[in-house]
Amino acid sequence: MKTVLISSLIGACLLMLGGPVRGQDKSNPTKEEARSPQPDGPVLKLQIVFAEYEGEKKTKSLPYTLLFDTNRTARLRVGSRVPVATGKDNGALQFQYIDIGTNLDCSAKPTPEGKYLVTMFLERSWVEGDVFVYTGAEASSPEKRQDNMFRQPIIHQTKFDNTIVMRDGQTAETNLAADPLNGRLIKVEATLSVVK
Repeated sequence: MKTVLISSLIGACLLMLGGPVRGQDKSNPTKEEARSPQPDGPVLKLQIVFAEYEGEKKTKSLPYTLLFDTNRTARLRVGSRVPVATGKDNGALQFQYIDIGTNLDCSAKPTPEGKYLVTMFLERSWVEGDVFVYTGAEASSPEKRQDNMFRQPIIHQTKFDNTIVMRDGQTAETNLAADPLNGRLIKVEATLSVVK
């Protein structure tokens, strides 16, 4: 009798605490699954390579890879903040920080032919070399003139805004430009792959 009573009490406690144990119903996603974004289309991998050439010789190659689906825009921001002197105030040199690096915004829409309309906004800036800038302040002697000069970085910049049609596995040279300051060629290559 005691054993039956104890077993009944334990069973009642378990029912009150946990309720019946059931297998998880796959038709009703958990709260965590419902919150995580699901891709609406195929997942694409887009590799973008910035390459610099001096004549025929490649001097630099900078690759970037983005994964995204056809209903979203992939954004990538990589860079540093570089100090640029803006002049002197009460004898102290003043600076402003400028963002230097790479900004990529890419998206793709499927076409009826099974290809993709790929839209790319590519922006790259970099520091190369420097120049002396005179502050304009009068120097008491020629030796003191250097106190009124400071080095400033030379900031190069290139921007491309392009839309092209690409198929799975295709590599395309999307842009070609020459840097007006040093004459180097800047090429942009894009490779599109369907991940799933």
